[in-house]
Amino acid sequence: MPSFLRASFVLAAALTLASACTENAHGPLAGASDAWARTSKAATTPAPSPASVWDEYATVLHWPVANPAPFASQGHLPQQVDVRVNEAAAASYAALVTDTVFPEGTTLAELSHAGSGRGYIMRKIAHKWSYLELEADGRVLASGALTLCAGCHAQAPADQVFGLPHTP
Repeated sequence: MPSFLRASFVLAAALTLASACTENAHGPLAGASDAWARTSKAATTPAPSPASVWDEYATVLHWPVANPAPFASQGHLPQQVDVRVNEAAAASYAALVTDTVFPEGTTLAELSHAGSGRGYIMRKIAHKWSYLELEADGRVLASGALTLCAGCHAQAPADQVFGLPHTP
């Protein structure tokens, strides 16, 4: 193969690889973060070992489900989920709009519908959100001001909350 053809081939391959590694110029779709798939474990605060069950887990399981049917989680691990909301936030969550501000003491939970996947909790304490990642049985995997959670939820349209998916 002549050297100019070989050089052209190498250049074309390099440009193809470089363009495949760039981010979408328009950014991700709202509410559709895939940050969980591309972030290292260093971005979370690990729970003490051995992990203990979150003290409010049993209570959350008795809250009514806020969604009419299970839906595919868009920002957490792919799984069918249900959202549960504590009484302090139920009215705000049901009427969620862009300028909604959740009251102090709000707790929102996205839990696996099948009961076999991870659970994700948001709690508003002292006007700041904290996060928990739970095993299916309620054991805490990570908690606090988790960098990954806070970064994604900062993009949410209403007080760091995305809300339920819209049905066509």
